[in-house]
Amino acid sequence: MAVTVANIVVGEATIQLGTNANATSIATMNNFADVGATSNGVEISWEPDIVDIEVDQFGDAAKLIQSKVKVMLKTTLAEGTLTNLTTAWNYDDGDIATAQDGANTKTFNFGTQSVYPNEKGVVVTGAAPGSSAVAIKTRKFYAKRAVSMESSMISMKRAEATMFTVGFRILPTIADSGYEYGKIVDQD
Repeated sequence: MAVTVANIVVGEATIQLGTNANATSIATMNNFADVGATSNGVEISWEPDIVDIEVDQFGDAAKLIQSKVKVMLKTTLAEGTLTNLTTAWNYDDGDIATAQDGANTKTFNFGTQSVYPNEKGVVVTGAAPGSSAVAIKTRKFYAKRAVSMESSMISMKRAEATMFTVGFRILPTIADSGYEYGKIVDQD
């Protein structure tokens, strides 16, 4: 068995977020705001739902079809900022007011939400195959339509950092034919 050690990928990733409206190109998305530290890494999952088409003659599946797919991005935001809380709870950064409740304050105004969730563009940057101590190569995941859709909470505990678990559902962008869910780009 041939083993290419350089293809074993390890290391943390960074996450950048921006508005869906600004997710027009890779160059624009590379300028999105970094969310800061994460905990327990970043997971991007491809979750197909495969259906058996059974026939009497086989007593088993004669064919398998993919009836739907779900793409998810999950992480824990380790910096307890109001901006990260708005991300986890699927609000917009515009819901944070400066000096609304006194000088030197920021206030997260969270009220009722529309039936239409906020969509964000997301960029995840980690190490790519071929990285070493001398030269780090990057792997970037780009998605234009990410919706924070999992339960999250804020907790304040004496001996634990305030962190926000976030799970994004990645939705397809129909105009991006052939890469509707996004792109994964490895640096050579």
